[in-house]
Amino acid sequence: MTQWMSKTKQQIKLLKKRHYYDNWSIKKYPPITFVVHPSVKVEDNWYKKRLLAYQHNAKILQVSPPEVTFYVYPSIKAGEKLGIISAICIIKEREIHGHLNQSPGHELTHILLGQINSSQNLPAHGFWQEGVCTYLNHTNTDQKKHLLSLNLPQSILTTPWQKWRIQIPGNLYPLAGSVIQYLVTTYNWKKLISFLANLKNLAQNQDKVALKIFSRPLSKIQQDWLHWIKKY
Repeated sequence: MTQWMSKTKQQIKLLKKRHYYDNWSIKKYPPITFVVHPSVKVEDNWYKKRLLAYQHNAKILQVSPPEVTFYVYPSIKAGEKLGIISAICIIKEREIHGHLNQSPGHELTHILLGQINSSQNLPAHGFWQEGVCTYLNHTNTDQKKHLLSLNLPQSILTTPWQKWRIQIPGNLYPLAGSVIQYLVTTYNWKKLISFLANLKNLAQNQDKVALKIFSRPLSKIQQDWLHWIKKY
């Protein structure tokens, strides 16, 4: 677990102990319970977008969507003032601390991926999880287009995916998202889900699993993906 995540989780526990969230309003759209900051006014459509994204992504990932608690902050800055990052998913507790301007599906998809594989095997900020969550964020973003718009240097594009086994920088989420887009387009969701389900020990075995599921080494798949993003 990264230092910032650990500090955020500890601070959230402290805030709960101090009854900080007791006066927040509650809005239920089963299986999601939204706990909303007193200063925030949320339209029903905002809730429904997240519910629909959760249900839709659960069908894609072939899992049953568990109950989740979603704390809604006014902004990331509001969270920072409390000493937390208000854009996180705590998979084990099935809890999200988010804000109004987040994409509808990203953090909720982390919860769903926790049904496919343990967060210990597939860390919440790892390459494969962030790729799936970015691809399924329900913003109608073409991740391939988004990646190319960033004009990333070749050194980044050719960095072996295994280098981001535990953590991937936030600015590279579109890169990971485009990889998922490629795998789903080239293979299918069934094979990708099987790949994710078989990762163990922080994805240390991803090369072996890729060969088993996709019948190609991960390095070759990355080369295929590089050709694919250049053929736009």
